[in-house]
This record gives sequence, C-alpha cells and structure tokens, in this order.
Amino acid sequence: MKNLESCKNFVFKEDDILVVSFPKTGTTWLQEIIYCIMNGIDESLSKSLEDRFPYLEFIYPGLASIEKMEGQRLIKTHLPYSLLPEDVLKSNVKMFYILRNPKDVAVSYYHFVRMMTAADYSGDFDSFFQDFLSDKVPYGPIWKHYEEIWSQKDNPNILILFYEDFHKDIHGSIRKISRFLNKDLTEKEICDIADHCSFSNMSQNPNVNYQHWDDLGIRKQYEAKFMRKGQVGDWKNYFNTEMNHRMDSWIDDNFSDIKASFVFDKLEIKPKE
Repeated sequence: MKNLESCKNFVFKEDDILVVSFPKTGTTWLQEIIYCIMNGIDESLSKSLEDRFPYLEFIYPGLASIEKMEGQRLIKTHLPYSLLPEDVLKSNVKMFYILRNPKDVAVSYYHFVRMMTAADYSGDFDSFFQDFLSDKVPYGPIWKHYEEIWSQKDNPNILILFYEDFHKDIHGSIRKISRFLNKDLTEKEICDIADHCSFSNMSQNPNVNYQHWDDLGIRKQYEAKFMRKGQVGDWKNYFNTEMNHRMDSWIDDNFSDIKASFVFDKLEIKPKE
C-alpha cells in the first residue's frame, strides 16, 4: 500500500513488457515463458526470476532498482488495470494478462497464504473460501480484477490468456505469445521452451520455484511449496456440494462477461503438432 503512489507515477519505456495478473493464476509460468522467448533458455538460468522479471509494487527489488534497469525491462504486477501506472495507458508497452478459473484460484491462494510467514494465516479452507467470496483477500475482488482487463480485450497492446489453455496446448500458447512479441521461433525452440517450462521442470528449477524463500524464512516449511500442483480441477478435492453451488452462483453474478470462457475440469491435452 505504501508503494501505490510511487507506482502510479512510474514511467515506462516504449519497449517494456508488463505481465498483469491476479495472484495464483499462473503468473510465474507466463513470466518464464516470456523471458525464454525474449532471451533464450540459457539466459534464464543465470539468475532468479525475481531479478529477471521484477515485481513492480513489491519491496524487492523495489521501484528504484527497476527504474535503473538498462535495456528492455520485463515487469510483473498484481495491480488491477485501474491502479496501473498512468503512464502505461499512453505508452506502447505490451501487456499480458492471464486468467484462471476462480475455483482453482481459491484453492491455490489458500495454500499460498497458509505458506507465507508474513500472512501468518492459520484459518481452514472453509474460512478462506468465505473470505474469497466476500472479496476479503489481497488484490481482490477477483471479479473486478478480471472484468477491468476484459473491458480492454480489444486493445491491440494487451494479450489476454487463460491458464487452462497453457495446459491444453502449451506449444500453441507459446506460438501465440511469441507472435504478440514479434518473435519468430523455430519449432525446436518452441518445444525446448515448452519442456523447460513444464511444471515438473519448473518445480525443480531454483531460479523459478522460489526455493530461496525457505532460507529467507518467507515460507513456512511445513506448509505447501510455492509451486504446489499446477493442475486444472484441483478444486474438486476441496469443495463440497454446497461450496460448489455457492461459487457457481457467485460466478454467475460477478463474471457475466467472462464465465463462458472458464474451464473447470481436467483437459484433454492437445498433442504436439
């Protein structure tokens, strides 16, 4: 909150790339794909994603450090569209936004706040579920976050993506992202990025799995890891029938323009072309 005013006045460069998302919607996955497209897989192994793709409003590495970065900058933020720096609206910054079905977001977000020592959350899933539906989670309400960007879906500088599409066809998703970035990739490069950015490989990669949080005391080591499952449909392991009906009704009320695009079940994976 203390950084919001400074963020509002942040000045973008014309070639900056911005990833915008609600928390726990596939942000890290999208960041690593974009970084590999722009700089190559080998370069991605040089340092932590936090340093390669800094978090705009967070205390580390901080706005002052981001402003000093030379060359093209890749930046992530969880701020909703209405709270983005005013400069982004008058620049040619390419913006990515990733959405995920709200049921899986609720489960993933629950484990995230349980894991974070700063949050110190000890409630059960039933309690978090109620807070989620009551718009009482950080960066919420999710429906407003989604709706604000959805109103910009025809903006040529914004590419809206879905987490579930990454699962269904990661190669096609990488092609779509690379076209938006005006980058020509060979089929081998696409396959290599898809393999590098698979959940199994990213969860073992210390440059993207936030393993260093354990050493810094940021993660409660008896809770879930930062990269937990990366699945579509895990909500079925947490929702009872009443919860499911309540969230379905809540989605109908709050996601009228987007709900037809949500996928809630495990997908048939599209084979590589």
